[in-house]
Amino acid sequence: MTYGQYAPPKKPKTWLWITLVLVFVLIAGGVAFTGFVTPGFFKSKADTTSRATPEQLSQSFVNGVNEERVSQLWCAIRSKRSYAFEQAMATAAGAQLSTPAHQRAAQEYSAAFTSAGLAVGIAMIPGEGGWCVRDAKVGGEPEPLPGIETRPSPRPDVKTGEEAGTKFVDAINARDIPAALSVLCDKVPDTTRDGVQQVIHGEASYTVDKADVLTTAEQTILHLSGLIDGVQGPGRIETEDGAEGGPCVTSFSPDSD
Repeated sequence: MTYGQYAPPKKPKTWLWITLVLVFVLIAGGVAFTGFVTPGFFKSKADTTSRATPEQLSQSFVNGVNEERVSQLWCAIRSKRSYAFEQAMATAAGAQLSTPAHQRAAQEYSAAFTSAGLAVGIAMIPGEGGWCVRDAKVGGEPEPLPGIETRPSPRPDVKTGEEAGTKFVDAINARDIPAALSVLCDKVPDTTRDGVQQVIHGEASYTVDKADVLTTAEQTILHLSGLIDGVQGPGRIETEDGAEGGPCVTSFSPDSD
């Protein structure tokens, strides 16, 4: 350095640091917003899949109502009214468990939650891969089934189509799946067998009003009246009176005649 010369003064870096801090704040704020609001990858997702126990399933179901993701928690065969319930809950929000899972029968648990000002009860039974929901009822818990066996009982010894149809009605009213399936004809399609179980998973009560015996056609038609899931309506049963092994039920219309 030559005598009499001075080094130029250093430029202050205050604004540089201020700029860096502002950039950092903006980036951190953006990450926080997208992480917790949209798309929310920092937020812990509610469990909507666990169903190893009734307790897990009931909480998953409530979470699923909030997330509109309950379809995978239903049993393969469930009550007819559960389909209407699922559609109604698609627009509901704020579901909260009100009654924890508790045992109602040997292999059945119930729980309850509130959503959109409604009290809803669910019935849970063991299924493939864990527990599943077989029924959902607005206003209270579904009545438990007397049993969850789905194998038909031995074919009862009946002499007429009217007797076969009456035994079928008695099984429906008793919510006895094996007994109801035992009166069906062997050639009845699986959709009919599933439909019978759907009715039993809900709540139905029928009375035989009259029976038309068609001797030439070897067929009997039973006309019913009663309630299905609280709704009054007719019903109809048709039997094959000349079937091998005795008269049996060929068709069942639970809400029409």
